[in-house]
Amino acid sequence: MKVFISADLEGVAGVVSWDQTLRDGHGYAQACRWMTDEVRTACEAAVSFGAKRIVVADSHLTRENIDIDQLPQSVEVIRGGPRPLGMVHGIAQDQFDVLLCLGFHTGAHEQGLLNHTCNGAGFQEIRINGAPADELDIYVPVAGQFGAPLGLVTGDDAICTSAARRFPGVITAPLKTQIGRMGARCVSPAAALEMIGDGVVAAMEKAPFLKPITVDGPIDAEVDFKWHHPVEVLSMLDQFEARGAQTIGFTADDMAGVSRSLEFFSNYKLVPYP
Repeated sequence: MKVFISADLEGVAGVVSWDQTLRDGHGYAQACRWMTDEVRTACEAAVSFGAKRIVVADSHLTRENIDIDQLPQSVEVIRGGPRPLGMVHGIAQDQFDVLLCLGFHTGAHEQGLLNHTCNGAGFQEIRINGAPADELDIYVPVAGQFGAPLGLVTGDDAICTSAARRFPGVITAPLKTQIGRMGARCVSPAAALEMIGDGVVAAMEKAPFLKPITVDGPIDAEVDFKWHHPVEVLSMLDQFEARGAQTIGFTADDMAGVSRSLEFFSNYKLVPYP
């Protein structure tokens, strides 16, 4: 069995503030240790179940958060970026049997701990075919496009409840219960690792019976930015349309195309005049 793991940081047990998610934050190093432990535990559980290949996409911010020295020798890691398929880049290079999403969170349009969608600093909301989307709505269908079904979601209670409602058969592991946007009742790191290990095994047991989630094209996508300038610049290109002072719309053939545009929006920076 081949396993693909997409790992984010905001949904890791113990992480409750933006300070823990930023490279210059005083809690960032500890949060990365917790994230590394959770990913390592997932990998070890997958290996014990018989996984023949495991690829991990480090998917938070700069995408260089996991201490790869702590992972099993056989694991491959996607690091850095930009990368066209974002949080599941590498999924197209093989036929994976299951997608495991660790440390996820709710979207900007939903209540939840540290909620945002893809680029919290730049995007106010993303919509796919008119419906507000979180990161699962975007990247689960990208994985599905390449044949991988969603098996596991870990994070706070909000994203786990939402995932169970939207994705039939998914296993969830709620590692913390939100109190507000920056507060939660968290299980201990040790308890979180046990929940993740059990969740991985349960997801791999169910994987042969899960169906990949896909979204048929053409796909209409919209991004609400937090300021006006990106819309003015992007709308100069024929493929992007200004649909409001802070909204860009575009059409993509598939969800991989949506991902490529979102990566472009997040990563392209104009060089200032000297």
